[in-house]
Amino acid sequence: MSENLKPAPQNEEVDLGQLFKMIGNAFQKFFDFIASIFKGLFHVLMLILAHLFKNVKWYAVAVVLGLVVGYFLDKTSEKLYGANMYIETNLGSAYQVYENIQNLNQLASIENDSIRIAELLGLEVSEAAKLKEFHISPVIDPNRSIKQFSEFYNGLDSLTKTTTTYESYMESLNVYSFKIHKIGVASTDNLIYEKLNKNFDSVISKNAYLDSLLMISQKNLERNERTLIQQEKVLDSVINTYLKIRVRESEKTALPNSGTSIYMADAQGSKLLVNEAPLLKEKLELNEQIRSVNYTRVRDKDVISVISDFPTAGYDIQEWYQKKKIILPIISLVFTILFFSLVSLNKYVKSYSSRTYLRP
Repeated sequence: MSENLKPAPQNEEVDLGQLFKMIGNAFQKFFDFIASIFKGLFHVLMLILAHLFKNVKWYAVAVVLGLVVGYFLDKTSEKLYGANMYIETNLGSAYQVYENIQNLNQLASIENDSIRIAELLGLEVSEAAKLKEFHISPVIDPNRSIKQFSEFYNGLDSLTKTTTTYESYMESLNVYSFKIHKIGVASTDNLIYEKLNKNFDSVISKNAYLDSLLMISQKNLERNERTLIQQEKVLDSVINTYLKIRVRESEKTALPNSGTSIYMADAQGSKLLVNEAPLLKEKLELNEQIRSVNYTRVRDKDVISVISDFPTAGYDIQEWYQKKKIILPIISLVFTILFFSLVSLNKYVKSYSSRTYLRP
């Protein structure tokens, strides 16, 4: 029985040899396949290079011709310039500003109603006709957004805080939720922007309700300022009175033959009738409130606050793909390639057809 089991290792060695041979053949076929791909790519590359070297003059002529024509068209056609104004919206005026900007853009880019634009912006009709586009977008400042989220988060209840994150808060905001916005204007006249600065801010924020709200807000701020100033005057009077009382008290406790020197010893401090320190602290707080009111009056004196006016001159805003001296050479080169490709294809079809018909 043991003798019958002896040939088994030989069979196993044969099977392993065949397995390794199959694996080796598979790798060889795989490497041959990869090599054939590279050979094919190299062959195609050589064909392309041979074609380019053969027709390089035609391609050069096409590129130069496209460059010359494109440069001429760029020189003779109107250029597009752009400039930006940055504003801060007050009293919830972002809705009205966006509507007015969209209306101006409709008139300029779609309806081409230069007469209406001239009436709105106080321009000549010929100047208004050069305005091509108006657009507006919020300026998202991460620092301001985090501060705004912190104020919002502190006002939530404990249950809502557990489900509220900064990311979800930012996703819930819309363009009207931000304070600072960028207004862009595109024009074929780069010197028109200085004229837009005259009344552009009042035009885009014109609204009877906002004007009434602004007037009431300014009156309230003025009234608040007058009240604070009156309180400051009364407080100054009280402080002066208390200081006079302190001087009189100190004169009563002056040392003999010491002239008019004031004795401010700690032992006498407990006997003084008044202490003006809390009043001085209150005066500082009043001064801070007055400064805050003055700042608010200046910041909110208009429906929108112009942070940055349009510059005196616009700048070129055309992208590279809008410049004909770049696009035309590319187009002419592509058409030349297509032309030679069709010629080569035509020759190949004719050659293939002739071989097929002549075949017995």
